[in-house]
Amino acid sequence: MKRLKKLWRFIFLALFLLLAVAGISIAGAAPILAKNEERYNDNEVLIEMVDEKKEDEEKP
Repeated sequence: MKRLKKLWRFIFLALFLLLAVAGISIAGAAPILAKNEERYNDNEVLIEMVDEKKEDEEKP
């Protein structure tokens, strides 16, 4: 009985691996995000730097 149980587990493992490989081959590999370079082309600074008041300036 233990031998039969191990055989079934091995058969199901092989079946799941086969299904996984078939799924990858049909849909292709997962897309890599680096291909969308237009997302990362905007390297502009989007915030403004606030100038601090200097103590040397004249006070009104």
